[in-house]
Amino acid sequence: MPDILAKNFIRLFVYGTLRKGQRLDFYMQEGIFQGYYFTRGQLMKSPNGSVYIENKYQDAITIGELYYVNFYCLQRINHLEAISGEFPQGYELHIRTVWPIEMKSKFPNISQDEGILTFYYRRKNSNVKIITGDFNSDFEPIEELERFLLNNNLANITDDDIINYMYKKMLIWEFED
Repeated sequence: MPDILAKNFIRLFVYGTLRKGQRLDFYMQEGIFQGYYFTRGQLMKSPNGSVYIENKYQDAITIGELYYVNFYCLQRINHLEAISGEFPQGYELHIRTVWPIEMKSKFPNISQDEGILTFYYRRKNSNVKIITGDFNSDFEPIEELERFLLNNNLANITDDDIINYMYKKMLIWEFED
């Protein structure tokens, strides 16, 4: 029986040290590069050199790379971003919309295509609203994603099925920042 956690494709947008040529790009070796994409929000650099997207600046864009990764690759990245202490404030798995961008010249060609939902890591927010109002219903995205993949082991699920399921689950847990 094939390993469902290894075979499914999960979309991941990276915009900092995981991008090609950056110091942690080796984490993406198992990923399948899909191209350059952008998202709305201002790319910011903290005093320690880590970067994050500030969502309150929706007139700015952040350029990154889109990859297909399997669950194990995402799990390693999750450990780096959320648990390892590599970055003082840490990052958490979330979902956002990205659009393709052509990087053929000094000035990128911004797509007018419809955007797609993808996972990305956002800077942890110290003031996260718990929409359910119940602390006991704490939600861990990486654990929910693993449950979903394992429960659908015999189903032929797509990357859209994965992201749409998680998007609905994450909407219940909290609002987009």
